[in-house]
Amino acid sequence: MKAKLLDGRAVADSIRIGLGPAVAAVRAARGTPPLLAIVTAASNSDRSSQSYQQAKVKACAQAGLMARCHSAGPEAREIIELLGRLGADPSVDGIMVEQPLPAALDPVRIFSAVAPAKDVEGVNPSNYGRFFLAKNAAEIAACGAFPPCTVAAIIVLLGESGIAACGREAVVVGRSEIVGRPAAHYLCALDATVTLCHSRTADLPGHVRRADIVVACAGRAGLVRGEWIKPGAVVIDAGMNRVGGAWAGDVEFAAAAERAAWITPVPGGVGPVTTAVVLANTVQAAQRVISKGNLEKA
Repeated sequence: MKAKLLDGRAVADSIRIGLGPAVAAVRAARGTPPLLAIVTAASNSDRSSQSYQQAKVKACAQAGLMARCHSAGPEAREIIELLGRLGADPSVDGIMVEQPLPAALDPVRIFSAVAPAKDVEGVNPSNYGRFFLAKNAAEIAACGAFPPCTVAAIIVLLGESGIAACGREAVVVGRSEIVGRPAAHYLCALDATVTLCHSRTADLPGHVRRADIVVACAGRAGLVRGEWIKPGAVVIDAGMNRVGGAWAGDVEFAAAAERAAWITPVPGGVGPVTTAVVLANTVQAAQRVISKGNLEKA
């Protein structure tokens, strides 16, 4: 293996430790730490979703935040009503909805019910739109909306590699609304030249071979072959696929690691950083409420 590992667990630990002073300040200002509400549809038994929820509850405790898990019935009305109550609850700072949602639920309808100010995953359509309207990194930071959390984690890990996106060829393999499309937008905002690919792209190997940065998020184990990776590339694998009782990414890891300069493992790469980003966004959401209250009192 020649590539250096982009260790998501170590990066997540660093983010959580860095939240300490802000968490303490929130607690001092109002007597309680930031609170994240985790909402799950009752029929959602997806193992990756359950694993992700357990990781966030544990991470909240480690960072000094509170986490409350809420289960709604399988009907859209039930989860929308629950999200409405959480949005109106002043004790709740951040709201996240476990994904994937049951197939019968319309994601746009569900995500629209997440209070925009508490949307720490960046899924509410109004926040999603504000993110996409931002033309560069400064505008993304100033738009007031949290970027989709997995995409924010990808950008954090890219920063850890020390390789700037500006002027680089980037290929995103996967076109989901949650990861692929917003990842392509964020990389473009960082001045990379971006190609958005998917499972039906003609000559997918040719596109990947040109890429200085590869983001794999198609949800197909081993879709991106190691031999396609350009020597010296940064490979960020956001795939989480259950294969033979174990987790596997979208990239053929061992072969890709022989050619890449940097690569994320699965598990232990994007996932832990995504959880840390949700925590950081929850703390920031709490800080915004406190700041707004202080301004109103002034």
